[in-house]
Amino acid sequence: MNRRFRIIALTALLAVSLPVSAAPAAQAPPRTPAGEVDAFFEEYRLAALGEIEEYPREIRAKTLPPPLNAELDRWSATHQGADPVFRAKNIPRTWSVRTLTPTTVALTETWYDGGSQEVRFTLRQPTLTITAINDPPPTRG
Repeated sequence: MNRRFRIIALTALLAVSLPVSAAPAAQAPPRTPAGEVDAFFEEYRLAALGEIEEYPREIRAKTLPPPLNAELDRWSATHQGADPVFRAKNIPRTWSVRTLTPTTVALTETWYDGGSQEVRFTLRQPTLTITAINDPPPTRG
């Protein structure tokens, strides 16, 4: 019985006195142009759907440089009812991104009716700041 007590006491003492090693910090994946566009688009879409407490214009203001925001406002003024980031009147159901060049990302939006369109994003290296959002490229006939 005495030996059992000593083992329990020793176990408790070791549990208290051993240093607790911190879990290794998870390393963030490296930032990429496609990752930056994807993160911006996802947050913007959630705002457009009303699923987060920020408005799309607030997401633009905190993410995009002022000259691009001004350009998007001008685009919106000439495209009645269309969203300047989506380049459409509707909110896409899904999207995918692919890197075209180190500074250009193609984002393909897919709509609820099954249609899709591509929007091009231009980024500045090395900050990966989105500096342009362009209309879909013309389709070939």
